[in-house]
Amino acid sequence: MMKAVTRCGGDLIFNSSYAKPKCGANDVIVRVKAAGINPIDYKLRWPMGERIVGLDCAGIVEEMGKNVGGFNVGDEVYGRSKGSLAELAVVDPKMIALKPKTASFAEAAAMPVTYLTSLQSMRAGNLSKDGRVLIIGASGGCGTAAIQLAKSMGAKDIVGVCSEKNADFITGLGATHVVDYAKETITSFCLEGGKEIKNDSKFDVIYDAASYSGAGEDYRDSAVELLKLPTEATQHGQYVGINGSPGFWMRGLTIGLPKNQHLVIGKPNTEDLDHLTKLFDDGWEGKDGNNEKLKVEIQEILPLTEENMTKGFDLVKSRRVRGK
Repeated sequence: MMKAVTRCGGDLIFNSSYAKPKCGANDVIVRVKAAGINPIDYKLRWPMGERIVGLDCAGIVEEMGKNVGGFNVGDEVYGRSKGSLAELAVVDPKMIALKPKTASFAEAAAMPVTYLTSLQSMRAGNLSKDGRVLIIGASGGCGTAAIQLAKSMGAKDIVGVCSEKNADFITGLGATHVVDYAKETITSFCLEGGKEIKNDSKFDVIYDAASYSGAGEDYRDSAVELLKLPTEATQHGQYVGINGSPGFWMRGLTIGLPKNQHLVIGKPNTEDLDHLTKLFDDGWEGKDGNNEKLKVEIQEILPLTEENMTKGFDLVKSRRVRGK
């Protein structure tokens, strides 16, 4: 038996004696050393989500199915699991990779959902070198990942939207400008005191990690107005959201979104995780010639207990977590 957090309808239940998982022919069993939690973990209800709660996982391979290759028992891995808030987790080998050698298990477990989503969002927006990027929700898990990933891709201007108390934090990660949402709007920031917004003040990519995250925010309409218009040298700016209104989701799933708007759901895969590993371990050459590496901000590390289950999800629901 093992400890695990499970779903019962919309409730999260701590179990101290849950049955250990069996390893299928195409599965890997990981002894969980650390797990990250995300808003989707408490928003999904059974049976839409797995019975065991949690996606982000880092640990040690304990058992492999007969059809699995590419890993060995004892490997330290990270990625997406079928329930990470447990002592043992079942994973699809196509959704994990070897853990960064220089990362702790906690750091590795904080990366899969947020860093993969942000990486794939920057790619969806076709971010190119010297691009101008706006990141809405810049101090959260996806936002902190996006700042660094945009920097690794050569972005020239990285504007982050967050509260004043987190301004120094996101500039330390690489944001070149900060919009304090309590004092100004993204539109007023781009106006720069004028009456019209110049195309050069608009953005090549707007990454929205805040709209419809739980407090009624909806930046999409104002954000779309701040996308660069196409020129002979540049494409039309791209809006990339990770959430949206029911109507926005419906259009995305049916007739499709406008060409300059995207909804991204992170798709875990070994190749992209390996890319994150390289950025974490080896880094990239920054604009000043210095070597820079991915960082992970973790607000708190909690042992797996019933009390900490409640505490952890209360923190996530507060929407005041910096990083993970």
